[in-house]
Amino acid sequence: MPRICVYCGKKTQVGNRVTRRGLPKKAGGIGLKTTGIQRRTFKPNLQKVHAVHEGRRTRILVCTSCLKAGRVTKQPRRRAPAAQPSAPG
Repeated sequence: MPRICVYCGKKTQVGNRVTRRGLPKKAGGIGLKTTGIQRRTFKPNLQKVHAVHEGRRTRILVCTSCLKAGRVTKQPRRRAPAAQPSAPG
């Protein structure tokens, strides 16, 4: 199962981690110099949720922003069976 939100399509994004060296100009230095760039990933906060999706009750991956926004219809809880009255005796 890919790491994608079912409702908004949020998925893993890539970016750069930039390492710099030096003193900023506004602090009296000659400026910051880039000494290294590494690739990194930004992963969405996905949760497995039991919900009603496309008319069926199923377990899906949903990001927390969709949960907070109320886009998810949660699966109704099962009711406990009614207690049978015991016969006096």
